[in-house]
Amino acid sequence: MTDYKGDRQTSNLALIHKQINWLQQQPDGIIFQQNSGDNCIAVKKIKSVLLLLLADKETLSTNVAQSILDLNNPLNLIFPYAKAILLALVWKNQPKKIYIIGFGGGSIPRFFHHFADAKVECADIDQTVVEVAHKFFGIQFDDRLKVAIQDGREYLAQQNPTVKNDIIIVDAGFSSGYMPYKLVTQEFYQLCKTRLSTAGVLVVHLFHKQEFNAAAVKTIQTIFSQVYICNLETGNSIEIATNAADLAQNEIFFKAELIQDFYNLGFSLIEMSLQLKKVAQLPEWIKNWETLPIFTDAEIPAGYGDC
Repeated sequence: MTDYKGDRQTSNLALIHKQINWLQQQPDGIIFQQNSGDNCIAVKKIKSVLLLLLADKETLSTNVAQSILDLNNPLNLIFPYAKAILLALVWKNQPKKIYIIGFGGGSIPRFFHHFADAKVECADIDQTVVEVAHKFFGIQFDDRLKVAIQDGREYLAQQNPTVKNDIIIVDAGFSSGYMPYKLVTQEFYQLCKTRLSTAGVLVVHLFHKQEFNAAAVKTIQTIFSQVYICNLETGNSIEIATNAADLAQNEIFFKAELIQDFYNLGFSLIEMSLQLKKVAQLPEWIKNWETLPIFTDAEIPAGYGDC
């Protein structure tokens, strides 16, 4: 029997290496820089690693790398949050359709495009970022991997409501460490719910401004019955929300082990699964839980978005 999926993956990987091979010869340092909107987009090379940086155009300051690429192993997910996002597969282990808000260097879309038989549809507001992902990060677009240059929430709202996604991933943030407020509100999470398949999964990358992360989780709990949080040592968090049946920790562990073997992951998804918590298991959040706001479109809370 011919392994069409294996042949396709081998061909895809060869194309990626061919497209990024020229970068191996480039000197270390900034190899690309261009202003786009309020930001300065830069690509920095450090030996065999590329960083996609998004800095404030006026100050050129940032402490956030949007994407990272290992030129020797372009399918390797380096950021802990990117690895944690794959925990969505615990609930939808063979997704058919995935929607991602925020493209960056494209490492997460590329993973699903390469390993899963899924159609991966993305949206990003910055054309330059997408062009950089293609030229410097080896992203190949085809009928299973597409990106729209548009506000991600608006794009999702315009989609045919009868066409459902198995997984929706929200991975869009500012260099200041905040997510766009329109992507943390009750109305947005309700929209996501209507665009998910039965037992579909919403994954949200909550950025570094932790004082608002608990309120974002409280907000998402008004829409989804099961919400799991993975707080990472890097200061950001991943929340996984679904209306599927609740899973005990041992079930999550067992499914993570199966997924790790099925996708032949180069890291331990099992260890990642052990970091998943419910709000009741986070005493630092429980203490002030009742006083936290519910985020709505009507009003941005004081201090949100301040650098």
